[in-house]
Amino acid sequence: MNDYKTSPNHLIILIGAVASILLGLGGGVVHAQSVAGSISAVSGGVTIVRAGVSSAATYGEKVDVGDRLITGSNGSVTITLSDGSQMELAESSNLTLDENTLTPSGQRQSTRVTLFDGLLHSLVRVTPGTPPNYEVHTPNAVASARGTSYDVDHQTGVQNKNYPNCKEFSHVSVYQGTVGVSNPTNPTAPPVEVKPGQKVTVPCGGAPLFGAAAGLGAAAGAALGALGVLGAGGIAVGVYGGMGGFSGGNNAPPPPPPHPITNGQ
Repeated sequence: MNDYKTSPNHLIILIGAVASILLGLGGGVVHAQSVAGSISAVSGGVTIVRAGVSSAATYGEKVDVGDRLITGSNGSVTITLSDGSQMELAESSNLTLDENTLTPSGQRQSTRVTLFDGLLHSLVRVTPGTPPNYEVHTPNAVASARGTSYDVDHQTGVQNKNYPNCKEFSHVSVYQGTVGVSNPTNPTAPPVEVKPGQKVTVPCGGAPLFGAAAGLGAAAGAALGALGVLGAGGIAVGVYGGMGGFSGGNNAPPPPPPHPITNGQ
């Protein structure tokens, strides 16, 4: 029996075949990034937690997928993502960056963050022709956008006379573009599309959420009807202006920030 010996020609053919297979598998694959962006502004006390190790956030520091950012009562931080989108985290806030993937051309494929408490302003670079691919999650809401400017504010331990059995609220204020808001704790409730100048409140979740909305008094119900509508599943939709009591005690949102970033800028 003859021993099989690999010649140089055999090796070249084998390497070429393997390379072709790998290129075929990876041609249309999006790229998950460990580095999602960097800190482009920081003020006051801001902590970044990476792999269980805490340190003070600094200007220019890279931000990785999986990092948690925590701002103190006097702190704020802005993160510029790889695609140019910006996330501005206000004081007394807590956020993790869960996912950031890009297409081969460098456009955003999917970005997901979780806001546990506090206020996040997102200025999302537009990706034409794609479904919503930028999501802010809170414990009781998901706010997804394709390219827009909006705030997500999550509060716990607060009270609202309109929802006596609820102490957890997510508020979504839209300045430009359209944001889809859903309540993941209530899968039977359809999402609500929130347009510029509108604000959405998601109190708690599930049956208690819908029951609290349905149980409003006649005067409160009439006031809400004049401001907007109550979405299915207890997502309350209103319009800016005079909505302090309606939105859990918040003041009316500030004036709209600059236009969303576009790929051409």
